[in-house]
Amino acid sequence: MRPYPVRFLPLCLAVLCERCAAYMLASSMVLMLCERYGYPRDEALRLAGLITAAGYLGSLPGGIVADRVLGHHRTLTGSLILLVVGYALLMIPSLLALWSSVATLVLGTSLFKPSAQAVLRRLALPPDPRLDRAQVWLYLLINVGALSGAIIAGLAIQHWGWTFCFAITASIVCMGRACLSIGRRDVPVRTQTDKPLPKTMPTAHLFTWQRVQTIAALTLAMLLFKVCFGQVEGALLLFTQQHTERVVHGFTVPPSWFAGLPALLVLLLAPAQLVLLPRLQRRMQTAHLVAVGLLSTSLAFLVLFPAVLPSKTHLVRMSWLVACHTLLVIGETLIGPLGLSQVLRLAPPRFVGAVIGVWFVSGAVGYWLAGEIGALWVRWSPICGLTILAVLPLVGIGVLFVEVRKTSLK
Repeated sequence: MRPYPVRFLPLCLAVLCERCAAYMLASSMVLMLCERYGYPRDEALRLAGLITAAGYLGSLPGGIVADRVLGHHRTLTGSLILLVVGYALLMIPSLLALWSSVATLVLGTSLFKPSAQAVLRRLALPPDPRLDRAQVWLYLLINVGALSGAIIAGLAIQHWGWTFCFAITASIVCMGRACLSIGRRDVPVRTQTDKPLPKTMPTAHLFTWQRVQTIAALTLAMLLFKVCFGQVEGALLLFTQQHTERVVHGFTVPPSWFAGLPALLVLLLAPAQLVLLPRLQRRMQTAHLVAVGLLSTSLAFLVLFPAVLPSKTHLVRMSWLVACHTLLVIGETLIGPLGLSQVLRLAPPRFVGAVIGVWFVSGAVGYWLAGEIGALWVRWSPICGLTILAVLPLVGIGVLFVEVRKTSLK
C-alpha cells in the first residue's frame, strides 16, 4: 500500500474495524434471534435479511447526505459513533434494546458505506490505475475483518455469552474511529491541474443514458450475487448447524465460523487474485469477468445438490460446504471489487455518493430476497431453494452479455 496517500491507511483501518464488528453480528444474527430472543427459524431468517437490507437500502439517502449536507469525512466519522452506540445497546438483553440497536446500526451503516467509498474515490480519481488496486486492497482487508469477526463471535458466544460478545464489538468500532483520526480532517478534491480523462473513459461532467445502462447492468449483477451470498449468513448457516458434521478431533466447530469461511478463502486465494486479476483485465472486458463471477455463483449451489438429498437422515461432510463457499468467493472476487471500481469510474463527481448509494441499494434488495428465499428453503425443501439460487445468476449473465454489445466496460 506504499504508493497510496497517507490517508489511505487510516481509511483502511477504519473499514477493517467496522467490517470486523459487522461480521461479529452478521455471523451470529440468525442464531441470536432464535436463541436469545426466541424467534422461529423462518421468521429469524426474514428479519435478518430485512435488517441487513435496511443498512444497504439506507446507503442511497446516506450518500446524498454525504454529498450535499455533511461532507464525506464528517459523515464517515459520525457513522462510526452511531455504530458504537448501536453495538453497545445489544449488550442489554431486551427487545426494546434490540430494536433500538437495529435502528441505530442501520442509520450508522447507511452513512458509513457510501462515505467510505467516496473518500476512497477522492484519494484516487479515475483514470488513476490506483483505484482498481485500492479496491482490491480494501476488499482483502474487508475479508480480514469478516474472518476475524466470525472467529471472535464464535468463541465469545460459546465461552462468555452474548453480552460480552457485543462489548467486544463496540470496542472494535471505537478502535476504528480512533484510527480514522490519524488522517487529516478532510481529503482535498483534485482540481483542473489533474490529467484529463482519456476519450475512452466516461467524462466527469456528462452523465449519459449509456452510462446509466452500464451502471444498471452492474448493479443488477450485484443484486443477484447478494441474493445468493446472503445465504451464507442465513439458510446455509442453519443448514450447517443442523445437518453438517462439525466435530474435528473432538472440537465442535461453531456454526458462526462457517459464515466467516468465505473471508478465509478470500485471503487464501489473495496471492492468485493479485497476480491473475490484472492479466484477466487486460484480456477480458469487465462485463465478461462479472459474468464469469455470476456463473461461479450459480455453480456454488449446484454442487450442493448431491449433499442436500440425504441430509435429513445423514450429516453432511464439511467438504461440500467448503466447495460451495469457494465458488461463492470466486464470484465475489470478480463481481465485488471490479464492479464497484467500474461504477466509481462511471459516477460523476457531484453525485458519487448517490451513485454508490444506488450500488448498495442493489445489495439491500438482494439481502431482502435472500431472507425470503432462505425462508422458502426452511419451509419447503432445500432442493427448491437451491434451484432458485442456481438459476438467478444466469439471468444476470444474460443481461450483461446484452449490455456488452452496446458499450465497452473495459
